[in-house]
Amino acid sequence: MPKLSIGETALFYEEFGPKQPARRAPRPVLLIHGSTSTGRNDWDGVIDDLAERRRVIVPDCRGHGRSPNPRAGYAFREMAADLAELTRRLDAAPAHIVGHSNGGNVALVMALEEAGVVASATIQAGNAYVSPDLLDREPPLFDPDRVDRESPAWRDEMIRLHGVTHGPDYWRTLLRITLAEILAAPNYAPDDLARVRTPTLVIEGERDPVNAPAGHGAFIARHIPNAQLWRPEGVGHNVHLEVREAWLAQVQKFWEACERGEGIS
Repeated sequence: MPKLSIGETALFYEEFGPKQPARRAPRPVLLIHGSTSTGRNDWDGVIDDLAERRRVIVPDCRGHGRSPNPRAGYAFREMAADLAELTRRLDAAPAHIVGHSNGGNVALVMALEEAGVVASATIQAGNAYVSPDLLDREPPLFDPDRVDRESPAWRDEMIRLHGVTHGPDYWRTLLRITLAEILAAPNYAPDDLARVRTPTLVIEGERDPVNAPAGHGAFIARHIPNAQLWRPEGVGHNVHLEVREAWLAQVQKFWEACERGEGIS
């Protein structure tokens, strides 16, 4: 399985579909997974469909799956920098960047800080700032002792996904370092979001229990110039799985419009 050395780590990734040049349509797609997950675990349900026409790159972010975490850190900016370098090194830039949940936060950071590798950004279930409800809700959710008592299925999934590379008790570390970052970042104000110059699609399920209560999707879409917001009714956090066919149609329509030059110049 391929790994690419990035700084002091080595990102595991998989590739699917045709390897057409990045600067010709249809452009490659980079899929970024959410917290405590892996690339294949989050995106397996849509990879084959996307790869029918496009090169699809599916990495494990550092500290997840088969990608080492030598400094035991978790930071959106660091992951964004890793993935930007991966995209360049694979000759896949500029790519359509798609991030889910905390991966949506990484995609937003890439749109702002690594714009040279971004043909478009799809930010799903992400947030631009830390709202008060996140500060209240997330600490008990990510508490390792609570997970051990009350969510053994989640604990066992994390052991399955990360245990081979990181050890069977790493899931506890992963929960702690993830919580520390989501309570501190990202911290983008409207003026920051106004700097985004890549076409942006924001996706948020109308019943997403994480981001919908504070209106995070609308906030991002309102302040990024010409961003599109898709907020499917009756849908929760995992839009790409809950309404898979509609999601595929929405993102592929968006990418095709970008490649026709109908996004932000």
